[in-house]
Amino acid sequence: MPQPRPVTRTQSFAWVLILLILTSVIQLPLTRITNQITGATLGWAGLYLVGFAVTVGLASWQYHRIHRGYQRLTRHDWGLMVAGYLFVLVLEQLLTWINRVWFHQVSTANNQAIAQLLSRGWLVTVLLSVTAIGVSPFLEEYLFRGLLIDGCLRDLSFWPPILISGIFFALVHANSTLASWLIYAIMGGTFAYIYRRTGKLQSTIILHAFNNLLAMGIMWTGLH
Repeated sequence: MPQPRPVTRTQSFAWVLILLILTSVIQLPLTRITNQITGATLGWAGLYLVGFAVTVGLASWQYHRIHRGYQRLTRHDWGLMVAGYLFVLVLEQLLTWINRVWFHQVSTANNQAIAQLLSRGWLVTVLLSVTAIGVSPFLEEYLFRGLLIDGCLRDLSFWPPILISGIFFALVHANSTLASWLIYAIMGGTFAYIYRRTGKLQSTIILHAFNNLLAMGIMWTGLH
């Protein structure tokens, strides 16, 4: 049986660009959804969920063309994940304080945009919560850790892909101050470091999902 052709860096860059575009487009149906249960509302909700499913499926397919096989997380992996996330939390609190004192911004522009969507009503809240916690971590880790590091930057040494992954992760999140940009850059870079050390994408998917759960919980509390 002929072996599948290896994925080139050019192909990986192309898929990163395609997935970045799709990630922006699949968010658009949320702006058309209201709390009135009508055929149009259900149609937009279905389109939103299907868009996410298709995009995650494409990202997973491309990632597993590059990174084959599966390994379970070890005790050492879990220890690295906990230490890395505590590092992110400490720096995030410091940068949030700097953001509030120096830039007079209570939360990042990205979180403000999410909070505005959540205020649109219960249906948007349910849809956004499901995708933010259960779907987006897969999509963003496939994209910013898996495809970017293993596909586009695989010939570089240990640290450059980590720095580039953090920068790209920060650039796609809405930011209006240096402090808020650093929050996402440090988070993305730390996740990239953990992925490089473990070689297991489920390590950062779990951390990303947990982080989004905490963030959504804080926003839910603030709204209600």
